[in-house]
Amino acid sequence: MVSTIKGFERGRLRSFPPIFKEWIKANSEIARAWRSAQDVPWWYNERASLSLFAGAIWRAGGFAFEEYSDEKREIKKHTRTLGSEYPGRVDLYFSWAGYDFIAESKFVWSGFSRNDSGAPKRLRDRLKRACTDIRQTHPHGQRRLAIVFAMPYIRKPYMEDVDDRIYRWIDLLADLDATAYAWVFPACARTLRSSDKDYCPGAAVIIREI
Repeated sequence: MVSTIKGFERGRLRSFPPIFKEWIKANSEIARAWRSAQDVPWWYNERASLSLFAGAIWRAGGFAFEEYSDEKREIKKHTRTLGSEYPGRVDLYFSWAGYDFIAESKFVWSGFSRNDSGAPKRLRDRLKRACTDIRQTHPHGQRRLAIVFAMPYIRKPYMEDVDDRIYRWIDLLADLDATAYAWVFPACARTLRSSDKDYCPGAAVIIREI
């Protein structure tokens, strides 16, 4: 019997389990609600994934505010020092467990049909980009987070051992130097196609605190 594959590692973000649990529940509930349409929420873009994470914060009892304007400072390419200020935006602010957080997020598809050695690099590169973005935002007493929403996809010829491939992909997350992460692969979405050739049965949220 097919079952949902889900879990999280909280790391230093010890207060985050309620958020992760609500994020897992939200993805699972929407996947079940959309089953007749053969659709799932993680097939969409960064903005859609961020809205689901913000919703999980609200459901857990915190509050969140997305896509707002703020001053940023460029990071000089060669010296890695802070340069001049410029008008920018912050992807997410939220309050949780007595702390205020700000975050920049990224979205990445992660091919994993043949235990692709390129998958870890793609995840690390996208996490690095999120880290660079949040470092450009001044923390006004807030804790800074880089967030990546990652979706593994598997080609049809390799779907016979899909659960094994999912578990192998989850194992990659432990090597990313992330602070915390969570994953969900609902039973009802295991064999849904995101394209004519690819299956994308679930998602992960990966967080590094700066």
